[in-house]
Amino acid sequence: MMNVWTVDAVSAESGVSGDPSADVTKDTALGSYFWCADTERLVCADIDKVASYAAKAPEADLVVVLSHSAKYGGAGYSGLEAEGYPFDGVSTLSSDNEQSSMIAVHEIAHSVGLLADEYAYDGYGTWPSGEPADINSSTYTTRQMAAKRAKWYRWLGETDPTGGTVGTYEGSSYYPYGIYRPTSNSLMRALNVSEFNLPGREAMIAGFYREANALSSEVGTGKAVLRTTRIKVSQAELTGLAAPELRWYVDGVQVKRAKGLTGVVPAALGVAADGRTHTVTVRSDDRSASIRDPQVRAETTETLTWTVKASGHKPRTHR
Repeated sequence: MMNVWTVDAVSAESGVSGDPSADVTKDTALGSYFWCADTERLVCADIDKVASYAAKAPEADLVVVLSHSAKYGGAGYSGLEAEGYPFDGVSTLSSDNEQSSMIAVHEIAHSVGLLADEYAYDGYGTWPSGEPADINSSTYTTRQMAAKRAKWYRWLGETDPTGGTVGTYEGSSYYPYGIYRPTSNSLMRALNVSEFNLPGREAMIAGFYREANALSSEVGTGKAVLRTTRIKVSQAELTGLAAPELRWYVDGVQVKRAKGLTGVVPAALGVAADGRTHTVTVRSDDRSASIRDPQVRAETTETLTWTVKASGHKPRTHR
């Protein structure tokens, strides 16, 4: 389950530093500014200030900073937990640009899906390093990727929702030569498309499962329940494609007739009133065709387990 919280940050001055030109400075609550790393459209913020406001939202995993500007721009931070912050990602964007909604999706993809930019700058030349860690950038050609069973090899040759076919297209991660992206175009390359390519979609699904729970219940698992307790679970459609498949188990054995049910009673599942302690488990499996990597598939599997007090009547002793 995902919760969305809004936190208002009131600035001493309206606007954003670097708008309209690099020499403009504004006194703002989060210290947002264009021209980050000498790139005009890159909007950075003071992460310590962001963290102080994010603390007002309970257990924030991802923070989106809206900067008051109509100028085109944004940025995506990831890996912040390793630096000691309580959240892993921050996405920034200007609030009033006509493309702001798509900028938000693109920048969140950096933070949630850990996706690299797939566009390139002419002046950057040839990729200077080895194989990048990024999910959607690679130095391997199609033949090499298939032979090595690396990166997005499971998707090679598939028709992609962005149009065209998944392969290796030269130019990615800002470099036009020596590094490849999965498709000719995608939301990580340009905002004139509204789709992630297939490798990117799979990465986003994995990211949402890392940050959110697809399975929850108001019946807590910390205390034992009775045979007559109704256990109801809720599912979050994290992929936006289909609800995960639910399966129920008693003492580790699947109750096939309960498949797909969102509410059960232990007694009806077959928990006997035998005075013993039993377990009831629900398992959520995302069967989306957008997942092919077994590791991602494993990350999308979630379980909840309850201990059941199956009280019964002791036999009387006759004398």
